[in-house]
Amino acid sequence: MSPVLLLAVVASAQPAMPTQGLLRIENFDCISSQIPIDRAQAYYAMMRKGTEIEAFEAEPHVTEACQVKHGWSDIQARNAFRVSLMDGWLLAEGLIENIQSLGDFKPWLDRYYEDNVGATGRQILEDVFLSGKMDRDLDAVGYPGDKKQREWVYDYFEWRGALRGIEDDFRFGELRQ
Repeated sequence: MSPVLLLAVVASAQPAMPTQGLLRIENFDCISSQIPIDRAQAYYAMMRKGTEIEAFEAEPHVTEACQVKHGWSDIQARNAFRVSLMDGWLLAEGLIENIQSLGDFKPWLDRYYEDNVGATGRQILEDVFLSGKMDRDLDAVGYPGDKKQREWVYDYFEWRGALRGIEDDFRFGELRQ
């Protein structure tokens, strides 16, 4: 490979998106994997302003290609696009960076979420949170007890629940607002 081509490949590479490795539906990242970080964050901001439809319509070449390739309905394509909004959310909030700045806790948090998620997958089991078990488990792995740093974990679990909800909506052909 020529040095110029190698430099172009390295320069165009972007860090992994927050949803990478977490999705449970094959090809569900078809759209989000093609949307750069800056646009994912911009689309998240649009969603927060109530203009999610306009954000979706801004990527017709990507959304339509994935929809055709995988035989998705319009609603399924819209849900698949929402994965990029989820990436934009975590990136805009800097949540992963905040958690990672404290140590290598993300793999543990991902396992903990899967081990303790409710039947719907939308939220951590209430008894684990309310009983204080979650905080004791976080203490046991050395996660800081500072209120703000614990809020990062709660926000991350809320994000994971929202992501799971989008996957469920995709499966059932729903589009919740």
